[in-house]
Amino acid sequence: MFYYRPTVPAAYADIEALSTSVAFGSLVRNMHRWGAHLMVLTVFLHMARVFYHGAYKPPREFNWVVGVVLLFLTLFLSFTGYLLPWDQLALWAVTVGSNMAGFVPVFGDQVTFALLGGVEVTGATLLRFYVLHVLFLPFILVIFMAVHFWRVRKDGGISGPL
Repeated sequence: MFYYRPTVPAAYADIEALSTSVAFGSLVRNMHRWGAHLMVLTVFLHMARVFYHGAYKPPREFNWVVGVVLLFLTLFLSFTGYLLPWDQLALWAVTVGSNMAGFVPVFGDQVTFALLGGVEVTGATLLRFYVLHVLFLPFILVIFMAVHFWRVRKDGGISGPL
């Protein structure tokens, strides 16, 4: 966050400078990227284990719902972070993703407009995704994680195989 500005003229240049001019910048950027990939994989594997062991059954069904919300928050964190380098790959990936969101029944157009801050990917989208990625989604994720851990303790700990 010290070396990145979420503006159209600066975003790509800041990422390039971070990767080439800042000491250990490339290492930090790659650790963040691979950590994000591992986070998505870990959440998916954890949910597969919970499903396989039947730990979503009563009295743990509420915690399963909280876990599904955490999975979606993790995926949305990954999606919002994808645009921040502001390169062609990111622009088109977010364009495709937001167009897919536009096909949600009834609310599709509103979801797309809320995601993009308009009708196409612009600087408003970049700023919106930056705020979601570094402020709003981590805050919500921490709240849901606290509820998730509390419910695990309240329900008697980690559920093993049946």
